[in-house]
Amino acid sequence: MGQGGHDALRAVGPLASWVPAGWYPDPIGQGVARYWDGSAWTERYRDAPGPEPIPSSPGEVSTAPAAPTSEATSIAPPTGPTGTRPSLLRNKWLWGLVAALVLIVVIAAVAGSNKSSSPTSETTPSSPAAQATPSAELHLNQGSFSTTGSQATLTGTVTPGATVTVNEQPASVHGDKWSKTVRLHIGENNLEIKASLTGRESAEEQITITYHTEAEIEQGKREAREKRESEEREQREHQEIEHATVSQQNALKEAESYLQSSAFSETGLIEQLSSEAGSGFPRADAVWAVEHLHVNWNEQAVKEAESYLHTSSFSCQGLIEQLSSEAGSKFTVAQAEYGAKKVGLC
Repeated sequence: MGQGGHDALRAVGPLASWVPAGWYPDPIGQGVARYWDGSAWTERYRDAPGPEPIPSSPGEVSTAPAAPTSEATSIAPPTGPTGTRPSLLRNKWLWGLVAALVLIVVIAAVAGSNKSSSPTSETTPSSPAAQATPSAELHLNQGSFSTTGSQATLTGTVTPGATVTVNEQPASVHGDKWSKTVRLHIGENNLEIKASLTGRESAEEQITITYHTEAEIEQGKREAREKRESEEREQREHQEIEHATVSQQNALKEAESYLQSSAFSETGLIEQLSSEAGSGFPRADAVWAVEHLHVNWNEQAVKEAESYLHTSSFSCQGLIEQLSSEAGSKFTVAQAEYGAKKVGLC
């Protein structure tokens, strides 16, 4: 190295700790370090190593020394060292980069901390206001029922302190007991019972009370009795038919066949089944068959009257006699009169 070169090296000051042997601070600021080959500056440069990344936790701190930065190629250098110091503008750029990196790391750390500390909607416990409001307790001692009276008294229990109404009319409440007497109209009475208490949901009950008159009660009893008797009679007749003789069963089938095509009185059908000109069944079997028919003889009289009027003209009395006489259809007089009136002749 010449005397001028040694002077230039001394002029740029002491070496940085990261500069390897043979490298010296760059006197013209193209790089932080520049290689001196012993007689002249070369075009090989080194920059200062970048800043260490800020660790997110103590365990991430690296103990390894920073590696020297790679060489950089710049413009052609001067012929020898000039002793100038590194560019102030380059140092400002490096410090600005370091500050930007630090700011980015800090912002990311703060955002991550906020995200991890914010409770999710799934883990947030519900507040007391969000919980369901309990309902007032309301109980009715008797459900829907029927009565023959024009009034009915309803009773039950309720949450103490609540008010009770029946069809919006206030009921009497004592402690947890309530009662209300209501007037009824004939037929169905639909009532709505409601309990209200501050701070609780209202509770409701529905009830239907049917008010019957004495006449309706008796009519209902009579209809129920007749239905029961009819069911018992049908059951009895069914058993009798199952145990009947073959002749009786055939007579019954023949009687049903006659009624599908013509109208008959009870007496006229028995004669048709038992006469030699008819079916020729024994009279006892014919009687048994007619007795086990389910026939409305008044309706048969109406059908026979209509048949007569399709072929002939009759007065009221004449049609009655034709329907009831032995030479006619042999209906009873009452049945004949019913038939004549139904066809509009009497």
